[in-house]
Amino acid sequence: MTLIGFVTFGQENKLDRIESEVNSINSDPILTKSEFDWAKLTGITSDGGGILKVWWNGNQITRIYEEIGLSYGRVSTEIYLDNGKPIKIIETEENFRQTDQGMEYDELNQVFKADIYVIDWENDNSEIVRTGERNFSEENCSTFDYQPIIERAKKAIRNSE
Repeated sequence: MTLIGFVTFGQENKLDRIESEVNSINSDPILTKSEFDWAKLTGITSDGGGILKVWWNGNQITRIYEEIGLSYGRVSTEIYLDNGKPIKIIETEENFRQTDQGMEYDELNQVFKADIYVIDWENDNSEIVRTGERNFSEENCSTFDYQPIIERAKKAIRNSE
């Protein structure tokens, strides 16, 4: 019984450490923030456009935010990195309000959010806290599915220098 409590407590400590690092990244005034047109980076056009934001210091990326506008709403992925490896990933899906007459494009409502705490990137070990239900977006099978976003951010920064 004690072992189970210890494992749970150990996991909570890891999540607290990740949150602490995320807070540190968010409050770092030294980071450079760059914004890029998602369509130009990917060659893919979406209904509502897209943006890629990258926070970095020197050649070290610490935060990536990718937002894609779609006909039904918006999906976004935010990735926090420590020493080049993701430590937390936040996915959200927001949908336009639907009425009997169709979509109301003046109001977005968050229908889904996943906070993915990456315990061990190399071994695809993470803990996920979900809120709500996905309506249109698809769930990734592995934390490695986020690698293309990281590579896109690296390439965007390299090409902007």
